[in-house]
Amino acid sequence: MKTICDKYEIGDIVFVSKFVYPEINTDGKNHFFVIIDNETIKVVDAEYFGMLVSSQREKAKDNSIFEFNEPLDRSSTNGLDKDSITKCDVVYSIPLKNILFKIGSVDVEDYVRFIDSYSRALKQLEENAN
Repeated sequence: MKTICDKYEIGDIVFVSKFVYPEINTDGKNHFFVIIDNETIKVVDAEYFGMLVSSQREKAKDNSIFEFNEPLDRSSTNGLDKDSITKCDVVYSIPLKNILFKIGSVDVEDYVRFIDSYSRALKQLEENAN
């Protein structure tokens, strides 16, 4: 179910028309994201922060070298058509104007798992830097 809103909540899965891959500073288009922060809007005008959702299930942490790609099974709650993954090692800045609609939301357990994976990714980056 597609829903157009002017405010999105943590855990919402949204379709984003345009974003920037921060690790390579290249534009990306037409992807789903899980919203992980909507409080920053008070500080950064009309920005959300999210994690990219991909249907490339073969890149889940259990089947690949990508240890921070968490599986996300399709469900009526999240609105996904296919079992997917959430890439939890990078957080994207998403302007509100680039969010076209909401398709669903993740369960609290999935959200907590994504944040835990992101925390582990940050810890690994810190350890590698030292």
